[in-house]
Amino acid sequence: MNLLIYSPRIEASMPILRNILTVIIKRYKSLSLPLPQEFCRLAVLNPRDAVELLMGFGSSFVRLWGWVPEFLRGIMVMEPSATIDCYDSIERLRRSVDLGVDIARLVIRYRLSGKVDYDTWLGLFRREVGVISLTLPDQSAVVVDDYVQFIKNAARYDNLILLGPLMPTPLDLMVLISIGELSTDYLIGAVNYVITYIGDYVVMSRDLTEAFIRLINDRGYVNFIRSTGLPLIT
Repeated sequence: MNLLIYSPRIEASMPILRNILTVIIKRYKSLSLPLPQEFCRLAVLNPRDAVELLMGFGSSFVRLWGWVPEFLRGIMVMEPSATIDCYDSIERLRRSVDLGVDIARLVIRYRLSGKVDYDTWLGLFRREVGVISLTLPDQSAVVVDDYVQFIKNAARYDNLILLGPLMPTPLDLMVLISIGELSTDYLIGAVNYVITYIGDYVVMSRDLTEAFIRLINDRGYVNFIRSTGLPLIT
């Protein structure tokens, strides 16, 4: 049997994930995490440097994954025969951060001009998504923190665990449109909601959890998601 665990990329899901992973490792004896391989190696050798590495990409990464070094070192003592690997890379993470900067620039451009060039938005995602996409490893227990990765791979697994709401952010919608998994008929709505999500919810929230809660409570957005037919569990 194999297992896919979906942990939304929000701070509130991380304590739940940390608690459940100890049980998962005892049962499956292997685990793959959606973190850079370079970070995980450093986490075991020098936890402080590992956290500083995450901080270089922004405080949100530390809030999400700052607990991992202590966790990995503890697992080495409790389950020394377990295999734990990380399947992301620093380079891909850098490209993701660069994409975030480009998105923020487009949001600011809209705020200043009141105009949206939807082709520019689509071109940005089509150009970058292929570079920053991930392939899940062939392990018995895998953690994903990305909605698109989860829905594309869920059918491959015997068991699924959700550690929070299963709902795409507007950024996920743009990824799905850019790879042809969602019709471009939804492009205008997706871009408009990206602007709202980044420009209003993320910027005005204390953390990613609060921004996600605001998104879930946006009934217009939830109805928009329902119109796409995408998996939705809130």
